[in-house]
Amino acid sequence: MRDAAVDPSDLDAIIYVVQRRQVPPRWQSARVAYALGAREDVAAFDVPGQRTARSMVTALSAPGEPVRRVLVIEAEGTGQPSASLILG
Repeated sequence: MRDAAVDPSDLDAIIYVVQRRQVPPRWQSARVAYALGAREDVAAFDVPGQRTARSMVTALSAPGEPVRRVLVIEAEGTGQPSASLILG
């Protein structure tokens, strides 16, 4: 986010990619939002898998919609954790 010159308060949505079913749900996206210091009204979603995350980003970034900055986090896989900032 620092490289993109985006402050956590500028985020419109945070999407956390869940690899395993969470019972009870852990709401990691909300935890990330809090840890970053994002606005209290930021949309925070935990979604099952990368495909769902891409679909959610597309839906949130539709022309004419107010959502413009979406942070996608994938940290539960076996590889390196990653985060992508999508500016729409």
